[in-house]
Amino acid sequence: MIAAVHGLAGRRRDLRALLDELAGAAIGEPGCDQFRVLELADPGEMVLIVAWADEGALRAHFATPHYRHYRQAVGELLARPSDVTIHHVNQTIHPIDPGPPDPVRFD
Repeated sequence: MIAAVHGLAGRRRDLRALLDELAGAAIGEPGCDQFRVLELADPGEMVLIVAWADEGALRAHFATPHYRHYRQAVGELLARPSDVTIHHVNQTIHPIDPGPPDPVRFD
């Protein structure tokens, strides 16, 4: 899942704290492989990169109390609704040599 979060510039710290709280709780959930909160140069703009083992784990996350808390609190911190994209990936490959990757050497 990739989400572009469009926060109010003046509420950046509040939004970051809320997202960090969500990430901290989510990473402990079964099936959450990654939850990163990235801040962009544009004030208030953030990107979430989240990896779930499967769609069931993602749906279970949406039912948690910490996600419901996030949904209740985030509205007043946003300039406009977030842009969320969920990708279904059937295969992931990693370079054998991580830097710089050689496109012919993947495992």
